[in-house]
Amino acid sequence: MQVKNLLSAVPRILFTNAPLDAQLIVTRRCNLSCGYCSEYDNFSEPVPADMLKQRIDALHSLHSANITMLGGEPLMHPDIAELVAYAGRKSNTSVVTNGFLLRNGVIESLNEAGLNNLTVSIDTLQADPTRYIQKSLRSLRTRLERLKRLARFDVHVTAVLCESSVDDFRQLVREIEAFGFRMSINLIHNAKGYVTISGQPYLELYEEFYRDGKPFTYLDYEYGKKLLQGERPDWKCRAGARYLYVDEFGNVQLCASQLGRLGKSIDEYTAADLSEQARSHKDCEEGCSVGCAYRCSLVDNDKPQFVRAVLKGFVKGTLRDNSRRPLPANVQAGPALGDK
Repeated sequence: MQVKNLLSAVPRILFTNAPLDAQLIVTRRCNLSCGYCSEYDNFSEPVPADMLKQRIDALHSLHSANITMLGGEPLMHPDIAELVAYAGRKSNTSVVTNGFLLRNGVIESLNEAGLNNLTVSIDTLQADPTRYIQKSLRSLRTRLERLKRLARFDVHVTAVLCESSVDDFRQLVREIEAFGFRMSINLIHNAKGYVTISGQPYLELYEEFYRDGKPFTYLDYEYGKKLLQGERPDWKCRAGARYLYVDEFGNVQLCASQLGRLGKSIDEYTAADLSEQARSHKDCEEGCSVGCAYRCSLVDNDKPQFVRAVLKGFVKGTLRDNSRRPLPANVQAGPALGDK
């Protein structure tokens, strides 16, 4: 993982209410229509770049450590590289993508923009004939090869553990890790953010991944394990403070699964709002599997556990930047045909 200005970021992370991750919707439009996703459409225009820059300025004023560009599919925004460069003046920058638009020219533009981290969402090994899940490794392999060859930013892959992925999950992990990329696991949830799987088959895969694999982070390992065991741990969500979600209208929401509960414009959001949301219970925590919100909240809920998880990641090598490492022996390094 690439982290900008680490020494100045650590005190801000540990001793203030500054957002660890501010997620910014740049477009709702997506080139896919995965059945489990409620965060896309096929018609919205991208948010104008000047509006997004104004929202980025507001996130900078709140001392956000990282700004993540989200969609829909953020690479559909025509000014995505410009926005990454603009956000990167004062924050770490990240993009979450389904990967299908990762052409050579797109990767190079993100290199030039100074992108720090890219997350590619790959759910299954094989294509799903029902098209409920559309992001398979088989359809994205060439894009991963391009990233391995060209990217100067850190790359990690996130996968959803669900009924459609459980049978081939071990093979999916092996093939992704053969590229040298780390992985994170999301436990599938419903439209309100509540986990919808549990039981021994999922628990075994989850435990095996954290024991033998290359997890991107250990921050939510214990929590995810309890969810799969059928437990519903008590915790306080710090969304609206440590974790910010700014929708396409520029309003701060708790998360994509709990829309309409805050709705205050990011341009009017202040340190007082951060403090208020850091203190308040959200009443939707029980059974929540929105991992980004949980991970950001852990720094306040259990600082010792947060520090231990981060240190474990450094020791295990999962927090190291994996950009521009050699391609694995079984991956061809030639140019992508027909790509610019």
